[in-house]
Amino acid sequence: MTRRRFLDRTRRNREEQARSGKSFNPATMIRLAFFGVALVVAAAVYVGFWRQGETIYDGPWGLMQRLITPLFLDINALELIVMALVALVAWRIWRRL
Repeated sequence: MTRRRFLDRTRRNREEQARSGKSFNPATMIRLAFFGVALVVAAAVYVGFWRQGETIYDGPWGLMQRLITPLFLDINALELIVMALVALVAWRIWRRL
């Protein structure tokens, strides 16, 4: 094998590896999901422990009542937001495959 063919093959392999690095990365998705779960747990701890005397409808959390009030067919706005986010993530994963 000549040196030129070897260098061409090496360059092609590096380019292919660079392109494959931009593809779907499950480890990144898992880290992102873990970060989202950590945010939800932190919010739950804040509401549960530091605001013990309040109910969800008192004070600054009163806005949550609008999110959990049924809109139609016993579906509330919070469920619709979660379904839209899950659909967005699924669509992005499907588009990358």
